[in-house]
Amino acid sequence: MATETRPYSPRASLIYNLLLSTRWLDDNKQTSRLWQKAWRKSCDLFSCPVKTNIHSRPVILNYGHTYPVYSRKFPTLNNPLVELVYQSYVSMGRAVTFLDIGANIGDSVLLLDSNCPAMIKEFCCIEGDEEFFTYLQSNLSFLNNGVLISSLISATNGSGKALLRTDAGTSSSQGGRQIPTSTLDAILSESCLRQFDVVKIDVEGLDGQVLQGAGQLLSHQPALIFEWHPILCSKTGNDWTDPFHTLTASGYTRFLWFTKFGNFSHFTAGYDVESINMLAQFCLRSQVVYDWHYDVIALHRDSSISDIDLADLRFARKRKSNY
Repeated sequence: MATETRPYSPRASLIYNLLLSTRWLDDNKQTSRLWQKAWRKSCDLFSCPVKTNIHSRPVILNYGHTYPVYSRKFPTLNNPLVELVYQSYVSMGRAVTFLDIGANIGDSVLLLDSNCPAMIKEFCCIEGDEEFFTYLQSNLSFLNNGVLISSLISATNGSGKALLRTDAGTSSSQGGRQIPTSTLDAILSESCLRQFDVVKIDVEGLDGQVLQGAGQLLSHQPALIFEWHPILCSKTGNDWTDPFHTLTASGYTRFLWFTKFGNFSHFTAGYDVESINMLAQFCLRSQVVYDWHYDVIALHRDSSISDIDLADLRFARKRKSNY
């Protein structure tokens, strides 16, 4: 059901876009503190929708949303997703179907629409945050090949912790009240959707829960990319080994690890609990880089996609739109 997006503020939009255009000041030691102070002060001042551009498209989003900032600061951000769609397209010899779980404001679809033209045949976006869902509807309204679903996905059809806004661009299942949840298989079945070629999961620590309720989807062996975030797994009360347990049981034995900035890190084959736990402890320390986590691509053992080509990121490194 469509919901109405609050009107954006021209004044707040002007300030937000001015800060985005001067974000490079944050990279300079002499000006970084000034820019950071202006950003924080403006976020305290405004709590309204603003209008900006993401991947050459006009969008509406809440003031302080960090995607436009991070995508400018880290040009390699989301390279693994772009490369996965491209390699899937090459491997299958046709445009692919794309499922985005935790779609937020629609930035991933906009990223792919800009950098992978004609490679996405159909897409489905699922988002559990009500405010983000209104922006998602508005921002993707120009596309006629997608389905948008508002739902919180979990391992069972029941209830789970409500989403709590942990920052302006993120919601995590850490709330104090319970809200209804559905399995991914149930949601897709109700929507008459069955099979996808590429699946992206970004649900702030609930990845294992989502995958446990996706047996039907996994039986079709889609290529997956998910955010593996032990810090948020801990905060939401979930086991960071769950995604790998569920995936290996479904025939996924090939894993490619990328840093939070979108750079290739390493390969793993199969499921080694000790290695996963060691990586999780490294992430929990957060001494190297704040909020350390990985994006993981999971391929079924029978997938024809090349692990080496994915890791090389050759197509993604040449993409035309970073933000």
